[in-house]
Amino acid sequence: MKTNSGKKGEGMPVVRNPQFYFREGLCWSDINTTFLKCRIKQKSIHDVKSMSIFGVCDKVPEKYILCVINSTLISYYVDTFVNNTQTFQINDARQLPIIVPTSEQLSFCSALAKAAIAQKIKGNESSNIQKQLDDFIENQIFGLV
Repeated sequence: MKTNSGKKGEGMPVVRNPQFYFREGLCWSDINTTFLKCRIKQKSIHDVKSMSIFGVCDKVPEKYILCVINSTLISYYVDTFVNNTQTFQINDARQLPIIVPTSEQLSFCSALAKAAIAQKIKGNESSNIQKQLDDFIENQIFGLV
């Protein structure tokens, strides 16, 4: 497919951003409620109904982005200032305020993400983790007291 990409003719494929194909990252459903929920995306190709985002630098790893997007504060921010419809697409995600965290903040975020993933695998409710995440993002990352 890559060798035919961009050639003229009916049905010829166009491969865009092949460096992100079959790479783990983050994704979310195109249609959602006010509360955004982002999840870890396994290695795959992309689909228009599941937006994908990838960390591109070590200072802002994907688990940190996962925590920020899954916070209630960011959901309300998006609903109020970015897009108040039921769709949250990649151009909306580009408008998110992502603050570069300290190493301590990264460690805390990583631990929260691991705990949330473990709860999800067990099928347990993660409302306590959500509360910790919301407090952390609001107070430690954005400095809202």
